[in-house]
Amino acid sequence: MLPNSHIAYTWAALSLAQEHLNLSPDVDYRLAAIAATGPDLIDKPLAWAYFYKRYKSAVLFAHTLLVHLGVLWLVFRKFPQWRIYGLSFVGHAVLDRLWFFPKTFYWPFRGWRFHVWGKRGSEQAEIGKAYWYAFTRRPELWGWEVGGVIALAWFVWRHRLYRRRNLLDFVFTGRVKRDDGRQTTDDRRH
Repeated sequence: MLPNSHIAYTWAALSLAQEHLNLSPDVDYRLAAIAATGPDLIDKPLAWAYFYKRYKSAVLFAHTLLVHLGVLWLVFRKFPQWRIYGLSFVGHAVLDRLWFFPKTFYWPFRGWRFHVWGKRGSEQAEIGKAYWYAFTRRPELWGWEVGGVIALAWFVWRHRLYRRRNLLDFVFTGRVKRDDGRQTTDDRRH
């Protein structure tokens, strides 16, 4: 899945959770976007710097169950104020459906030898062509990306980010406004 779709699905889910579950009214959507792409932000540079030559994959250690459990443990035990960002990080694994790639996802629980992501048609010599090959050879991936565009369009419409003032507020504060125009955080008092 492309990073923009990870972000769009996360923002849409977070917006719904804030509205219907009264969850994390003070969340910064910018940080949620970084967390939602966290595994890629870790693995892609590692692959580019060294591991791609060996494994021919950019889905590495940050896409393992061990890392996701570690993140959950940290945010629920040590940094509870970051829980929503930890859940956004773990949401990446859900959206990538990592359990379908058990040799990578369950490392090291199935042995210390690291097994790479099942490439299924995206094999190439250059890391820069990974998405190109995946999306031209696996058309079923487009459904997830179209869903991401729809989720982002809904989010923009829902929070009226097509209005210049709302968009600027969102960009500079990381917060969205509710239907009644009030911000979802206590920052509105300032």
